[in-house]
Amino acid sequence: MGKRKAYVALIIVAAIGGLYTYSSLHNQDKKSFATVTVEKGTISKQATAVGKIVPAHSISIKSQIDGIVGKIYVKVGERVKKGQPLIKLLPNPTPQALTAATTELMQAEAALESAQKTLDNLKSLIKQKVIPNNYDQYIQAVSDLKTKRAEVQQKKQNLELIQSGEANIGKTKLTSTIYAPINGTVLDLKVEVGEPIISTESSQSATEMMSLADMNHLIFKGSVSEHDAAQLKSGMPAIITVAPYPKDVIPGKLSEVAIQSESLNSPDSEVTKAFDNGFEVEASDLAFPSSITLRSGFSASAKITLKQAKDVLVIPERALKFDGDTPMVLIADDSKKGYHSQKVTLGLSNGIKIQVTKGVKLGEKLVDASMVGNNE
Repeated sequence: MGKRKAYVALIIVAAIGGLYTYSSLHNQDKKSFATVTVEKGTISKQATAVGKIVPAHSISIKSQIDGIVGKIYVKVGERVKKGQPLIKLLPNPTPQALTAATTELMQAEAALESAQKTLDNLKSLIKQKVIPNNYDQYIQAVSDLKTKRAEVQQKKQNLELIQSGEANIGKTKLTSTIYAPINGTVLDLKVEVGEPIISTESSQSATEMMSLADMNHLIFKGSVSEHDAAQLKSGMPAIITVAPYPKDVIPGKLSEVAIQSESLNSPDSEVTKAFDNGFEVEASDLAFPSSITLRSGFSASAKITLKQAKDVLVIPERALKFDGDTPMVLIADDSKKGYHSQKVTLGLSNGIKIQVTKGVKLGEKLVDASMVGNNE
């Protein structure tokens, strides 16, 4: 009886061993691959622009007269209002200019004196009834006297302006004090007290003394490649990232795309050495968080959305396998091979994930095609 039980147990053990061996061999034949899942998501194709944050409106302050900086009323970072004094200039005329202005005044006064005598003589003849009061020379003499008086006045004002920097012309006061033309913030100050200034009237380049900007209206200004520029249009949404605040996302809109490339604007720049031309872009309507403090010139980048597909079926691009030009996916199954091929129709791609419009289902398991050999 004991031998019989032992024999039955031996048969059971042998059967279990055979079954295990068969299962192991079967599983060896069936290959296992890494898989990915078909999901729903949003695919955006974006262009990247690199640039900086700048004021939308900034101006350079220059003088209309030559002189020396006598006093500076403001400092960098100060907010100023339109009409507020910025810089006081002291006239610094050359000896030639001062001599010329003095001489011109003397000549004008001599011409006025001569015109006055001519008119007095003609008035005397009219009083003696030698000539009528509508005599042509008399009428012309009256006109000449008015002209000479105006010339003397103009030469006096010119000399006053050269000597003191101040002059009155009618109700208008000419002054060498420069006033703020706009409301804004002083971005920089490029002169010191005592420094000579070249005016806009000079044949040389005028001295830039300071710059003002409206810091309440900031924009992004940057550059994109010509390939991206060809697809850009005003109004496209943009996401701005400022270098000092990398975690803050700043939404905005593309407001301007340059018609001409930067390499044409700056033929000697480093841009011309590159094969790809850069095009300047601007993004405005930026919604800056109140928690950050912005300064003009902060480095920034902008991601401009060219196309977008929301709530669509997406897969990693590595799940694709191509049969010639035909895109395929490998759908995991229980076959010996472990998958079967399925033709798909593709949509938008961002370089990492891609939209699939036909051929797969939500939640379906796909074999990672990058792990499958070419002969599979």
